Amino acid sequence: MGRRPSASARLEYDRRVNRVIDHIRGHLAEPLTLGELARVAAFSPFHFDRVFKAVAGETLFGFVQRVRVDRAASALLARCDASVLEIALDHGFASAATFARAFRARFGMSATRWRAGGGARWRARHGRNPGKQLRNLRKAGGRQARNTRERKEGAMSVRVQQQPAYHVAYMRYVGPFGPGGIPELWQRFNRWRAAHDLFRPDSLTLGVTNDDPGISGDKARYDACVVVSREFAPDRLVNVMDIPAGTYAVADFVGTAHDIVPAWERVFAAWLPGSGYQPDDRPCYELYRGDPTVDGAKGGFRCDLCLPVRPL
Repeated sequence: MGRRPSASARLEYDRRVNRVIDHIRGHLAEPLTLGELARVAAFSPFHFDRVFKAVAGETLFGFVQRVRVDRAASALLARCDASVLEIALDHGFASAATFARAFRARFGMSATRWRAGGGARWRARHGRNPGKQLRNLRKAGGRQARNTRERKEGAMSVRVQQQPAYHVAYMRYVGPFGPGGIPELWQRFNRWRAAHDLFRPDSLTLGVTNDDPGISGDKARYDACVVVSREFAPDRLVNVMDIPAGTYAVADFVGTAHDIVPAWERVFAAWLPGSGYQPDDRPCYELYRGDPTVDGAKGGFRCDLCLPVRPL
């Protein structure tokens, strides 16, 4: 079922993301939700922030915030009769305090100081106005992301195939992804597996990513799972659920917990835009067979990265 990377497919991703960028710029004063922007792009909201970052080189709401601040910075100089609060509200900020934090983070000064001459000095120092800087950063970011994708795409081995359904017992972690909480979850889960005689040479375990960590942050959910029979009864430490069958892009992974998030990002950035597929609205998961350890001393392991997809 694999497809060769396609320039036309990559252009389709660019077109859809550009529709979202145009929509954002035309609706800055309005609330902009992930669901709404994913509908504009005709992508699944479940994975859209990662798709946007893969194409545009920055997160969806990082882009929204930056465009709002830059537009407001220009308005502060052009609309001297309008208050800072009025301009903040006109550009989608809910309060003066929210705007003040975002503005200082972007330009290193308050909006009042910007208006009193700091903006002119900032523009002279950077040699361009905020709007032009935004355009240049957007182009540079797109070129950088595209060049990175092209360098890595040749080394990215991804196959598209049907995955079966799995009935699993799971233990859940809620928090930021990375080398801390999730490895500790697996240690607890493996102690539970050992107590229930669920370590076998042919056992299948899964790590299910229920949320995009780039959006959910410390509220992201991750499940450590083991495939069990339909008759298996949950207990106070685990529950049971079904992982649906379907079409998945599957990439081989060998590395450590430090490496797995960048590996997922390569699937989204290097393979997906030119694949002819788009993410489907189902969770990603990592599939481990038997003992996945490849380097116990360094914490290395082997698994398949499974991204649910459907044709573009």
